[in-house]
Amino acid sequence: MPLFGVVVVGPPGAGKSTMCAGLCRYLSLQSRPCALVNLDPACEGEGLTKFAVDVREFRTVEGVMAEKGLGPNGALRFCMAELRRSSWLREKLQALEDDKDCYPYVVIDCPGQTELYMHDDSLREILDELRTAFDARLVAAHLVDVAQCVVPASYVAACLLSLTAMLRLELPHVNVLSKVDMVSRYELAMPLEFFRDAQELRRIEPFCGTKPCPLEDDDDAADADAPRETDYAKNFRRLSGKICELVDDFSLVCFQELDVSDGASVARLVRVLDKCNGHPAGVHAPAELVEDATDLFL
Repeated sequence: MPLFGVVVVGPPGAGKSTMCAGLCRYLSLQSRPCALVNLDPACEGEGLTKFAVDVREFRTVEGVMAEKGLGPNGALRFCMAELRRSSWLREKLQALEDDKDCYPYVVIDCPGQTELYMHDDSLREILDELRTAFDARLVAAHLVDVAQCVVPASYVAACLLSLTAMLRLELPHVNVLSKVDMVSRYELAMPLEFFRDAQELRRIEPFCGTKPCPLEDDDDAADADAPRETDYAKNFRRLSGKICELVDDFSLVCFQELDVSDGASVARLVRVLDKCNGHPAGVHAPAELVEDATDLFL
């Protein structure tokens, strides 16, 4: 039986470790064996769920920094390159196979440094090797914090990052808008559904770069009533508009909402992930088992 799993990526603070813990808890309640794999050599502590495979047993960022005299980012890239050249991860995953020749569902928690899949090929090559060695059916889940929707320009940048991850990782892909339970704390320029669907992004262009410039003392009353747009703000808004057009032209980016404290929200995401990587439970899971896992989640 092939190896099924999800590769969780996204910038720091997006909620990757929390999502991984929520997925493992839900899958366990659904009677689906799962294993949490840590690929972050800079991770501190055990996290919310015990790791079945921990890359820090192979290399740590602190150790490489001391040994090679590298900075944090350089040490991280060195660790990933060393992991790619080694058979350590394959051997660890092979050991997860049980007596029935069946692998658990793997949840892979990746580092938050986006350069690992934007400018560096190590992570993608590691995943490609897993697909070859284990006939792995993996899906990438890219997280974006709902707080990015507060500043329209930040949301546009997050959409571009999501699109880049989709193109660079070369895996079935699901974009996740995380921490939606916090959205009531924020004032959004558009309804949450707009940010979830990410369609017609040019509609958000007028909200990008709209900070007014200071008024001069000799301005007349008519000019004082209307804030003026600086040249920087105009150029920034036009740039944001061009990025919106680029993302719209690909027509690939949309988001799944996730409230990791809500069993129903986690269940919806798991169904989407199962459909993307072809896991049999995505179609054949008994309805009562799904309902029981959702009810017991909290």
